Amino acid sequence: MNRTITLEIPEETYEAIEMQAETKKLEAAQIVVEWLSETFKQAQIAAEDPLEALIGTLECDVTEVAEHHDYYVGQALAKELRGG
Repeated sequence: MNRTITLEIPEETYEAIEMQAETKKLEAAQIVVEWLSETFKQAQIAAEDPLEALIGTLECDVTEVAEHHDYYVGQALAKELRGG
């Protein structure tokens, strides 16, 4: 079942939505529904992360894991592939 919500948004935001809608040949409301649906899906995925409960519970000397995540994963994978 679909529901209707009325939103009051700033003019510049609406203009940006209209431009996006024109580009995709959709109605402005359809663009907003797409954005809301995608944002909600991403929030659900994040909420279902089994490691989320561990965030902030582990101590480590490395403080820039988020910024250099790919590097650390690559190093671990290379070490594993070398058999070490």
